[in-house]
Amino acid sequence: MSQGAQAKDEPIDVGPRTKLQDDGKTADIGPLEPVQKKRRVKKFRATHKRDDSAPSDVRTPSPSPAAQSLVGLNQEQKDEIIRQKYNQQTHHARKTRRTESKIYKLRSFNNCIKYILIHKYARPGGNVLDLGCGKGGDMAKWEAVQTKSYVGIDLSDLSIKEAVTRYKRSRFHFQAVFATGDAFNVPVPQILKDFRDQVDLQFDTVSMQFCMHYAFDSELTVRNMLQNVARSLKVGGMFIGTIPSSDFIRWKVNKLGPGERKWGNSIYSVEFPSEPPKDAKFANPFGNVYNYYLVDAVDNVPEYVVPFETFRALCESYNLELRYKKNFFELFNKEIPNYFRKLPTPVVESLRREDGSYGVSGEDRDACSFYLAFAFEKVGA
Repeated sequence: MSQGAQAKDEPIDVGPRTKLQDDGKTADIGPLEPVQKKRRVKKFRATHKRDDSAPSDVRTPSPSPAAQSLVGLNQEQKDEIIRQKYNQQTHHARKTRRTESKIYKLRSFNNCIKYILIHKYARPGGNVLDLGCGKGGDMAKWEAVQTKSYVGIDLSDLSIKEAVTRYKRSRFHFQAVFATGDAFNVPVPQILKDFRDQVDLQFDTVSMQFCMHYAFDSELTVRNMLQNVARSLKVGGMFIGTIPSSDFIRWKVNKLGPGERKWGNSIYSVEFPSEPPKDAKFANPFGNVYNYYLVDAVDNVPEYVVPFETFRALCESYNLELRYKKNFFELFNKEIPNYFRKLPTPVVESLRREDGSYGVSGEDRDACSFYLAFAFEKVGA
């Protein structure tokens, strides 16, 4: 596997100060551009199928039970822990009003990033495989780019049920199929075996938003996941996603004092089960677990460091070539002028600051800095 020069994420501590202007004035927020459709796609009844083959700044050191609990477990047991965590969160989210959440702005910023990434790389009229689709929160984004068909797969059965409900209550024009399954260890055709007459298994886009890092518990799991991605993509298709930035993790680790293994603030935290090595140079690029907490969203779920150059090199071995990599704030500052008027008004409005600029600041910004966006193109069969 070839090793190219690493494009490092730049840790940014201050919010963007540049206002979006038009002729010297603060830009008006325009509505989402209407989707022009030549024909109305008949709505397909969303189908839910469970895959039976899938396994059903604070720095005081403290126990890290969730991450430690993964030690010595097999893949099925690890999957069950992750599944239970997200099932619990789905149940909790039903009782929480989104706009009252402490991370409302953070979620809006993350949604803005995903809108831009999808607009930039999705093929209009194409078909999409959304691995780790959760509750289907990105379906409106795929609708905005005139997606023709959508397949959502997630490990959490409760999340899939929520996604089906969301689809049925909305007016999306694309066909949709949903299935519960482990796309990190089970071939996608096997997960979708009951839908073979309804689903084209060659996709224009494979999307993995805030979930791909769970595959990095072992090289085998990463390879299984990438094999699913590569086999599911047409030549020229795009693999897009959002993951924790290993460069940002390295930057934070280097700021820790002796014996410290945790950082964060009142809305998020990252805690390793033991003191991480200097520069986050782990002996093995796989299986480096930490606990991630995000208020109102993620309750101390075990996650894995994704060394980006390892990820990129493995992707190359599956004919997936890197086309784009930027941390969230590089992406926002570079792309927002091009996509500003294509975003839903509520998303943009929620990011307006008192001085007329757009973005997030303070604790929200530190939490968002944890992530980067990527895009790979499939270049060969």
